[in-house]
Amino acid sequence: LCFTFGDVGSSLSQAFLPVFARTEKKPSTNNKNTKESTIFDIDSALPTIKQLLKCTLSISTTVVILSTALLTIFSGQITSDPAVLFEMRRTLPLIVGTLLMHGSAVTLEGLLLARKDLRVLTVVYTLLAGAVAASQVLTRRFGWGLTGVWACYMWFSASRAITFASFGGLLRPRRWWQKWRRRRTNVSAVTN
Repeated sequence: LCFTFGDVGSSLSQAFLPVFARTEKKPSTNNKNTKESTIFDIDSALPTIKQLLKCTLSISTTVVILSTALLTIFSGQITSDPAVLFEMRRTLPLIVGTLLMHGSAVTLEGLLLARKDLRVLTVVYTLLAGAVAASQVLTRRFGWGLTGVWACYMWFSASRAITFASFGGLLRPRRWWQKWRRRRTNVSAVTN
């Protein structure tokens, strides 16, 4: 369910965000060819990005509710093995965390695709592939079982969401600080 519905966020980003990107041609250093670069207007795109993330959050929340019901209330329909039922319930918090972050991660991945930032995606996924492989080796070696697998996947989804938000231009602490200072200045000017 998560991947069927959650991955819609990437498609939505790729459908609605390219209008905020423009291509500029710059002369190359040898002046024979021109080099194209994509400029993305993140400030203009922010309201659309917020709406896309709200949509993804509602989809992810629905998937979490259905999955939680399936793994708790209707778990007897899946199996009657007490060990499997115990393991399903034990990993439920990790499953919920993963499902909540997955939709945001793929929506933000769509933002990078709309920005034509393929180099970042390639590097991030290459590094993550190595980290996931190492995590699976550790999970097997130390006998972490299903908990280790879901912990790895939760880390994978969280890493993608944070990294893609950062490279997508959404994590800008300096700008947040400037807005906070302006608001404080405006509030103090009104009260004086």
